Amino acid sequence: MLSRTASNLYWMARYLERAELTTRLLAACFQPGLPFDGEEKKLVELPLKIQGVYEEYVSLHGTNVTREKVQEFLISGLSRSSVKSCLESARENARSERGKLSSEMWETINQTWIEFKGMQHKPLVEFTDWIKQRAFAVQGTIYITMPVNFSRYFVRLGVFLESADQTLRILEAKCVLRELSNQSDAYHWHMLLRAVSSYEAFQQNVIGTPSADNVFEFLLFHKALPRSVRYCIEYVYQTIQAIGGNNNDSLKAIAQLLVKLKYDHIDDVLAVGQEEYIHMLQTEILQVSNKINQGYFITA
Repeated sequence: MLSRTASNLYWMARYLERAELTTRLLAACFQPGLPFDGEEKKLVELPLKIQGVYEEYVSLHGTNVTREKVQEFLISGLSRSSVKSCLESARENARSERGKLSSEMWETINQTWIEFKGMQHKPLVEFTDWIKQRAFAVQGTIYITMPVNFSRYFVRLGVFLESADQTLRILEAKCVLRELSNQSDAYHWHMLLRAVSSYEAFQQNVIGTPSADNVFEFLLFHKALPRSVRYCIEYVYQTIQAIGGNNNDSLKAIAQLLVKLKYDHIDDVLAVGQEEYIHMLQTEILQVSNKINQGYFITA
């Protein structure tokens, strides 16, 4: 497979996953009815800072930050992380590689882009429900219509690496929210689990009400939860092994990260602090991403 083709498929998948999880981040922060007694400005700025686009927002809109403006910026704005930009980039990458995708896969991505134009200004709850359904359609199409070959490997590599990173971003947002508000921890963590479609799974696997410790442990280390960081990283490891080649740096980096996620537990997180642990994992995932880029997509 050409490195350009592999790159297009990988980034197509990452952009699609980022579009969904940017919306989930907004839902986690701006959930209607979510109790919040802290400083409103810090809450409104939070999704921008978690996605690393606060300065970009200020350069375009100044320091007048409101929920409505942040929602518009991250859904239909010019930001590189906006849902619109992600879906547009994903569609362009898919269009470039239509011969490597099933016709159903292309139609699902193209239809998502077409429907977005009519959905982008809907209320956040309605928009979130829509994009989750479109994401489920994309994932189902991958599994049902794409054979297990290099095309599918690079698509799934992008999906799970992005999912791991975005789960960490949503956890980071909730850590900051907890510091900003004196409201009940249980309610915030309950809403976080719902934001990542993992509440029922939590009820089935964890005894007790949602708390910072048990939600962190669940979303970081659970070996069978598709949204957990460990599950995603294990799948990335298996996919890199399946792709093969001489990209030993990628395999070594992802193996080291997987060992950490397999053998660490909540006490290890608390020893360094939850936010610090998240940042450490984010740095290691970025290093893995860079190794994948150098090993598969950059040609001499």
